[in-house]
Amino acid sequence: MRYLILLLIVSCSSTTPLKYSFNSSKVYLASLTDENVRVAKIELSFQDSTVFASGMDSTYVVAKLFDKDGAILTNVDPSDLTLSCSEDVEAKPFSLKQGIYKTSLLPRVMSPDIRMQVDWKNKVKSKMAVLKSSTAPLKDGLLPYHHEFIEAKANGEVMVGRGSRFPASGTEEFSFVNVGTNKIVKNFNSSRTYNFEYPEHARQNIAMQIDDAPNDTISHTMHSIFMVFPRNQLPILEQLSNTMEVTLPSGEKMIFNKDSKEIIGGVFQEGPVDTSSDRMKRLYPDFKYTGRGVILRVNARGQSPQLGEFEKQKIDMDHGNSGSAEVLIINGTTGQKCRRPKIDFWDSMDVAPIEFKFATDEDFEVYLQNNCGFGLPKF
Repeated sequence: MRYLILLLIVSCSSTTPLKYSFNSSKVYLASLTDENVRVAKIELSFQDSTVFASGMDSTYVVAKLFDKDGAILTNVDPSDLTLSCSEDVEAKPFSLKQGIYKTSLLPRVMSPDIRMQVDWKNKVKSKMAVLKSSTAPLKDGLLPYHHEFIEAKANGEVMVGRGSRFPASGTEEFSFVNVGTNKIVKNFNSSRTYNFEYPEHARQNIAMQIDDAPNDTISHTMHSIFMVFPRNQLPILEQLSNTMEVTLPSGEKMIFNKDSKEIIGGVFQEGPVDTSSDRMKRLYPDFKYTGRGVILRVNARGQSPQLGEFEKQKIDMDHGNSGSAEVLIINGTTGQKCRRPKIDFWDSMDVAPIEFKFATDEDFEVYLQNNCGFGLPKF
């Protein structure tokens, strides 16, 4: 009986094997390490302790090698090192740069925490290290600096962007465009652009901007910004075989046809881009929210929706598809609606970024309860 209990304890305390191994493509070649060199210890660390599990954000794994006397080794062939992980990742072979052995590691979309270990010729192994992988915001508020420009690059069907002051291994936004022709974008010179923003991986300015361009004149573009609450996570994009699925901050989803970029499922329904001849009467992006969270919507023509007040017509209390004066807030759970001044949420200065005044959901909920008569749904 005692033996069975001991066996059960041992089996329960054992860790899951590191199923995935990554080493150099040159492993079939002879090692270039001098045969007199012996690694006695390996220390493992990460560039970032937590990485955003977007499937597009990476980090560096750093290995320090020591001999038996504790001296750092920099004359070991990088191809002698093997990285083993508990989760499937994209990892490059180790390289030696400026006396540091490192490799780039890209977790999969919504990956759990990753346990990993590095070994030298399967003789000496590092201690187990854990890279935390998360979709939650890393902080509430933005830092007091501004990006000088946005660098963008293609990733599958989307463009991925980051500010000039953000690490090159990370992302701060992704976007894609419905260029038609289809039931949403019916003209060749029209488009609907989606931009999901999460600057600095902070909770404060997580937003979805939708831009309807009825023609080639930039000043005619109809801009709408949606903020979805609660802001439990950063927006996540999964590019599947036929669809693209975006998980919103509330955990709810928007599902797009991968080819056309039309919405085919999730908590938003869309109507066509308004290309009517009278530009002053055109509607903003035709969207209806059907989820359980709270959305804040703001509109403007040809300028930042947070600031634009050229129109005197107040945003409509149905779904906010017309008018740009003030802000519309909708509680998807109760159906309650509220219209409030833009200045309550953003300062009127035209700066970048235009910061949302409520960095935490708790502060925003207090505002809602005091001014709209409802709070944030808990789900």
